[in-house]
Amino acid sequence: MISKSARIRAAWAAGDRLTALRMAAQFFDRSPETKAFKRGMDAHNHPDFYRQLGKDPSQIVAEALFALAQKFRLPNSGP
Repeated sequence: MISKSARIRAAWAAGDRLTALRMAAQFFDRSPETKAFKRGMDAHNHPDFYRQLGKDPSQIVAEALFALAQKFRLPNSGP
């Protein structure tokens, strides 16, 4: 069985950063990182809602991807 961390790393390496973020957003802990992953995925899925709140959804997604790269020590070479 392949761990979720390994699947996240594989998706990231394949260039599928949103899939990696989607998998990370499904963690069950309540850590600040996981909350950032969930918020980033939510901003990706519902950008109009975040615009109504006065927030930039693409910035939230970028911050979540950066947090993911930091947590899993992934190469962060941009989107």
